[in-house]
Amino acid sequence: MRRDFRARYAGSLFGFVWSFALPLWQLLLFTFVFSGVLRVSLTGERTQNFALYLFCGLLPYMALNEGVNRAATAVTDNAPLVKKLRFPLALLVVTVVTTAFLHEAVALTVFVVVLIVLGEGSLSSLPLLAIAIPLQLCLTLGLGLLLATLHVFVRDTVQALALLFSALFYFTPIVYPLSMVPERFLAWIALNPLTPLVAMYRSALLGGDAPSIRALTPLLLASATALVVGVTVFHKCSSAFADEL
Repeated sequence: MRRDFRARYAGSLFGFVWSFALPLWQLLLFTFVFSGVLRVSLTGERTQNFALYLFCGLLPYMALNEGVNRAATAVTDNAPLVKKLRFPLALLVVTVVTTAFLHEAVALTVFVVVLIVLGEGSLSSLPLLAIAIPLQLCLTLGLGLLLATLHVFVRDTVQALALLFSALFYFTPIVYPLSMVPERFLAWIALNPLTPLVAMYRSALLGGDAPSIRALTPLLLASATALVVGVTVFHKCSSAFADEL
């Protein structure tokens, strides 16, 4: 992880500041487009501040996006290590996934302070993150292990991921509340495992009730399935990585 941090910011003038620059820039753009231009209504939500509402959803999405995409190339990016050294190859995936979560943790800490200063936060509901974050970590790690394996054998994986995550962003209620979704699409949005994850983040940070077990089912199933399948596939295929790289 230390090596990953150093490599990411090596030669960079602003270094760690870039960890805040990208989410802040996206926050400003989305706030302008969806709040200033399209005027998305937050009627019935815990806050009427669109930037705060939006950032609650961006936090888990961007951590998942970064963790999965970097995990997909973790083995191929470290081909010399894989070929020359014997070590648990899953550490390559665990490292980038954990690094993505550390970046999120820094942003989350700053965001909680901002919420408290603005009087929009809810300290009593923060323990909900103890449920949301482990589920998010299991989902990210499972998908990362599975896609890292797939990318060794099929090098189109990263390009396909870009398409998937661009669609996933708009199929998740990040820039709009569920109340705006037409009824005929609600069932499909509810099946998206990121929908209850984003809802839990909003409940934890802005206050509110936790999603019901029924609403959490897609996230629970996706996290458990991704972790089991990812670990199994990676373990079975890792012995062939050196020959394929």
